Amino acid sequence: MDKYAIEQALKEDLGVVKELVALKPLKEIPSNIPQYDGVATPGLCSQVGEVLKNGTTFYTTRENHQCYEGLIATGVCEVSREEYREAVEGFIDDFPYHKDVDTAMSFYENCINEIELPPVENACLVVGPLSQVNDPDLVLIFCNPKQADILIRIQAYLGGLFKGHGGSGGCIFTVRQAFKTKEPSFSTSDLSWRMFVGLNETELTVTYPYEKLVEIAPYIKSTADYVNSFSSMFDNL
Repeated sequence: MDKYAIEQALKEDLGVVKELVALKPLKEIPSNIPQYDGVATPGLCSQVGEVLKNGTTFYTTRENHQCYEGLIATGVCEVSREEYREAVEGFIDDFPYHKDVDTAMSFYENCINEIELPPVENACLVVGPLSQVNDPDLVLIFCNPKQADILIRIQAYLGGLFKGHGGSGGCIFTVRQAFKTKEPSFSTSDLSWRMFVGLNETELTVTYPYEKLVEIAPYIKSTADYVNSFSSMFDNL
């Protein structure tokens, strides 16, 4: 299936409302895509929110971010533990993500142990609607739990697992997990991701490596039809 058919299946058959956002790290700066203008606050989450609002496509580098987690997650840059600790010390009083700096660092190490950092081998990250990004690495799908369950059901039907994570640091769970493992993931993410992306209280993030999305797309309509018909059997109970 091509991108148009995949998008049609997700929007018309599954019922996803928000735009599908594609991520593609590149080893070289592209000449045919504009760079993100300015510094995103805090980072990739706000850039994804801009894509959803404006339908823009751009590439982004470290200089365009206050928070680097989205770029770390896709092998565009890295941050030393010393840099990370210094950053935490600077914001933890105003943004109490953890009870203290030592707890923040322990959580940081836990995340690295659970979801390894990819090697830094890319120059930038392209972000835009799926329809505008060729050969993306990842596709972000913003959906409700029922729609996520249908995608998980298809994955199981084809014999695959579907892992989810949650915690503080949206890009770690919504981007790094899927990018590093090359497997789909789902997450409620965190406060910043939800707010700056613009998720409502019924939405979560499902992230698919594009090649995996190509594999499951032909089964979306039939599975959604089955789930809806099965559910309707119990409407009057």
